[in-house]
Amino acid sequence: MEKYLIEEIKQMKGSLLGIGITSEKIKDAINKNDEILICNLLEETTKRKNSNLVAGKKQRKVNIKKLRKTFRKKRTDNVICNLETVKKFLKTFVRDSVYINKGKLYIYGDKEEIENLKKKYERYTKDIKIINKAKQSILVVNNTNTKNNKFKDICYWWQDFGQSTLEIITALLAN
Repeated sequence: MEKYLIEEIKQMKGSLLGIGITSEKIKDAINKNDEILICNLLEETTKRKNSNLVAGKKQRKVNIKKLRKTFRKKRTDNVICNLETVKKFLKTFVRDSVYINKGKLYIYGDKEEIENLKKKYERYTKDIKIINKAKQSILVVNNTNTKNNKFKDICYWWQDFGQSTLEIITALLAN
């Protein structure tokens, strides 16, 4: 998985948003790529001083709940994300990641969770690939031709909310 992401990072240009990247090899690849002009990293959802710095790159602290406000529409070229970091923010993260990204979106995590996440991204675009590695998978979403609609986003949010409440109710009844 790391090898694939490192190869993709070597080809990236423009701006990069990294969420939950913990691997030092991936951070070094970002550092070595001179074509990445702006690099914003969010390593954790908790606040810690200087936890999001990569030496030599222009950066700022990013709040995951305010992605839409911080990056504006279609301003970020590439996004690399760890699914474990954004798992509790998935209701809004899917629509926000499509809104801010104009290039490719890479999400890596558990195979089953990636399959479920693929269904949510298929609402916006059909240009989606899943790359299966040993224990984890990488979801690659090409957001070059995606468009957001405020009404659809609200409908999708309510649909996800209904599904999550049904899952909670069935879990309670099963116990």
